Amino acid sequence: MDAELLELQQQFESAQQAKSSVRLSERNVVELVHKLQELHFLDSDILHTVTGKEYITRDHLRHEIEAEIRKSGRVSLIDLSDAVGVDLYHVESQAQAVVVGDPGLAIVNGEIISDSYWDSAAEEIDEKLQECSQIALAELAAQLRVGSELVVSVVEPRLGKIIKGRLEGGQLYTPAYVSRICAMVRGAARGITVPTNLATVWNSLQQLLQDTDGANGVSVEGAFFQSQFNGLVKEGEVLGSLRAGVQWTPAVFAHAQRASVDSFFSQNSYISYDVLQKLAIPQPKQYLQSRYPEGIALDGVFVHPSMVEMLDAAIEDAIEHGNWIDSLSVLPTYVGPQDVSKILSLCPSVQREIKAAKAIVMGESCIFSNSYVKVKFKSLH
Repeated sequence: MDAELLELQQQFESAQQAKSSVRLSERNVVELVHKLQELHFLDSDILHTVTGKEYITRDHLRHEIEAEIRKSGRVSLIDLSDAVGVDLYHVESQAQAVVVGDPGLAIVNGEIISDSYWDSAAEEIDEKLQECSQIALAELAAQLRVGSELVVSVVEPRLGKIIKGRLEGGQLYTPAYVSRICAMVRGAARGITVPTNLATVWNSLQQLLQDTDGANGVSVEGAFFQSQFNGLVKEGEVLGSLRAGVQWTPAVFAHAQRASVDSFFSQNSYISYDVLQKLAIPQPKQYLQSRYPEGIALDGVFVHPSMVEMLDAAIEDAIEHGNWIDSLSVLPTYVGPQDVSKILSLCPSVQREIKAAKAIVMGESCIFSNSYVKVKFKSLH
């Protein structure tokens, strides 16, 4: 029995050591693997490489993708396909699965990018920003090979944390530079005493920066100056009114306007619209009606009710004494014939005497008492 067992062992050993005369081709191996998959002896998630000489599981492919991401935080799907030797379709499919399972990853323009990569990029951006005082987002987008909108979405949440700067109008500025610009805008705004188009002020500040900093100075857009100015207005550091976004009227000018108008009107009981136009007050009639609601707006002049009362008293006196009067001799020279009729219509004594046939109006501005007219007619006969 032992002899038979020993003989069988020797035969088995000889069979193992003998070289096979039959070898499987690569095609046979592929067919064999497919057959084993059909018979469920092998998992169906096995993928073959682009060369067809190797097989890889989906789990291992995901592991390879994750390993590449850990190396740099940013990897191209095309580069991944070349590195692992698997068709791009399968790489994209597994990359989606990796990104879905990790909120810190995203696929952007055919690349997997991690939050840690953006944090590192933000540190580099901040380092460059502190050196240059200003960086354009378009420049960053070109360096990072991504769109400007993506750069904004990356930069904004990291401002004040990793990036010590301020984003304005597509530009990044350091806090120190922002403070400098703000101080320049504040000084320029407080120096304005008359209505001014702010665009001319910003152009002057840009020229000043170029003269001060030279060719290496930071280029500042007018929109940035405007943004700083709007902030100062909102905080009450500069006072005035802004019209159409660029036309600035400082409070000191508006105060001088009001003081000048008030002084003239109180002293004369009238004011012409030309005076307001010379003071750069738009829509003078509406301005006066708003400021002096009790006043009377005529075509060429704005008068106080006391002016009507004065004329009414003078006309009443002339009629009582059997005389006549030219209204223009009582009214300011700015009052033209077209305005006299309106003023006379507001004089109660004139309207009363005309209805009572005690007075008549001639030549638009002259009022004659009936007794005066009768005397003159009698003297002619």
